[in-house]
Amino acid sequence: MRTIRTALFLMVAGALGCAGFQPVRLQLPPDARIGILNVLEPQMTHVDVGSLRFNSFTNSYDVDWDIPGYIQRTIENDLRARGHKTFIPLAGDAPEEWKQSMSAGIISAVSAWFPRGLRAFLEQAAEENRLDVIVSVSSFDTARWPQDDCFNIGKSEAATKGYGLFTRTRALSGISNLLPVGQNTAAPYANIIVAVFQTQPVALVAYGRSPCSNVSLPDFPWASDRQSLSPAVIQQVRPYVERLGAETAQSGLSNAGLLP
Repeated sequence: MRTIRTALFLMVAGALGCAGFQPVRLQLPPDARIGILNVLEPQMTHVDVGSLRFNSFTNSYDVDWDIPGYIQRTIENDLRARGHKTFIPLAGDAPEEWKQSMSAGIISAVSAWFPRGLRAFLEQAAEENRLDVIVSVSSFDTARWPQDDCFNIGKSEAATKGYGLFTRTRALSGISNLLPVGQNTAAPYANIIVAVFQTQPVALVAYGRSPCSNVSLPDFPWASDRQSLSPAVIQQVRPYVERLGAETAQSGLSNAGLLP
């Protein structure tokens, strides 16, 4: 009976620890060695929700934006501005399946519990590369980790993943452009996480999560075939995603005390 009570106590304590997680302020040495675990996908995603819901779809597009590289350069430039740093890329040539597994592990680490596989990889990378801190860049799926009041439809949330464009057609959109509600939505979004891990011992320090998009793509061609976005529309999405990604990077670094 004592063993059962002890196990229950540890489970409750662990749950409270996750729920009460507070960012930690890191203090890095002047010549810090920083590992970058960048597992962000290179393609953009288009999520479309039709007025009847059953005609919704999700497509992905190969793009030449290099959002993973853009966010990584943002992180490195921001940290270099505060002193000399050495950056070590981690598993940049790893298979996509492995990156997806690491991305799922990061979601668990920031939202619920620290997966054993992710911890083992970070420990090994830190030891082999003599790292002082590790910064990860990844994405999340709102079906697994919801964003409150983002792309809500009734009492439920339309699931989005990665980064790209969310579109929604509504039954009343053709009646009047003056209606305050019931209009079509074309919103660029970015479900990106930048997390910071200490290395001795390996533990989550803090993270930044992209805010819900609150902008609309101007002049979206609703009469066109949304199953195949035009190159012009795809390029319109890029600056919004870059801005959200840069904000996420700065938020994660600031929460960890690496930026003011």
